Amino acid sequence: MSNWRPSGLVSPLPVPEACGLDDVIAVWIPVGDSAPSDPPPMLSNVPLVDAFEASTFVTSKRAREHASARYALATLLRNIGYDPHDLRIVRDEHRKPSLMWKDAESRNRAGGPLIPKLPEITLGHSNGVSIAAVSLNGTSIGLDAEPLDVPRPRNLLSMMTSGKELQYLEQLWDVDSSVGMQEATRTWVVKEAVQKACGLGMHVAPQSFNVLNCNEVVLAHEGHGFRLGVHYWRKLIDGRAFAFGFSRLIEVA
Repeated sequence: MSNWRPSGLVSPLPVPEACGLDDVIAVWIPVGDSAPSDPPPMLSNVPLVDAFEASTFVTSKRAREHASARYALATLLRNIGYDPHDLRIVRDEHRKPSLMWKDAESRNRAGGPLIPKLPEITLGHSNGVSIAAVSLNGTSIGLDAEPLDVPRPRNLLSMMTSGKELQYLEQLWDVDSSVGMQEATRTWVVKEAVQKACGLGMHVAPQSFNVLNCNEVVLAHEGHGFRLGVHYWRKLIDGRAFAFGFSRLIEVA
């Protein structure tokens, strides 16, 4: 079993100025190819990888996606002044990832109790690309990406939308299935970003909120209300057109 190695450079992922997100920094990295029969690589050399979590991966693809996203995040953090070896990623009961100091010594090296709060983070991967982003002002964020050239079955629409949103996508699909697929992808990446930004992931059903023609999303879960800003754009990544969804948590009530 060999150690994991990056398949390419960590590159900036520009966030559109129109989103007003000058405190968010994002990057991407290619994951690289692997055969189903390939054994998972060893990840002990990758910053921010949890040894126990890494031990659960049974496929090379899953291990490489995980390692690539964390390597991208580690590179980003190093570029803005943090030593990723002083940090670790923890997950809450909804599997939302957050940064923590590895130990008291690491925190003291960085400045002790006077240091600013650690950035909020978001991670993702899809179809050969891993992404990572940080929010420097500490607000919770979500970033998601999907390629626009991947065919998607129409029956996914009822699993991710409802009401007028579902009706719109169904009608669009009837007119032009390729346009319907792309619009479904756009809808999905924005919803995935919202699920990440509110910190609840798939505990919030994607059918329970609408992102059609929205700059803000309001949703409710277990007695709490969430208000989030949402943004969408397209960009060529590794020679392919990707849809990107971004969300920032504005308010919890």
